Amino acid sequence: MSHDRITQALALWQRFPENDLSRFNLAQAYVDANDYAAAVEHLRALCGKKTEWMVAHIQLAKSLIALGRSTEAKPILEHALQLAIAQHHDGPRAELEELLRSL
Repeated sequence: MSHDRITQALALWQRFPENDLSRFNLAQAYVDANDYAAAVEHLRALCGKKTEWMVAHIQLAKSLIALGRSTEAKPILEHALQLAIAQHHDGPRAELEELLRSL
């Protein structure tokens, strides 16, 4: 099922390459399939373009952690935490604080 989802998400993103939601959907499909390296490529592009998109930053950091790149993930988690605070997202804030403590 993951492969089918990736195939569908990839086709949608290729059809609409400037659509950030289609790219995020593709990245999420890669995350769900545990293909974190592929997810990082798309999430990094999204985070560079949308610096205030908290969810994309969280997924990028989690993907980097899954790849054993916690040092690289830490400043991204810190940025996501600041976004969670500024945007009044208490659930993600607690999750991010816990992730940062676990590093």
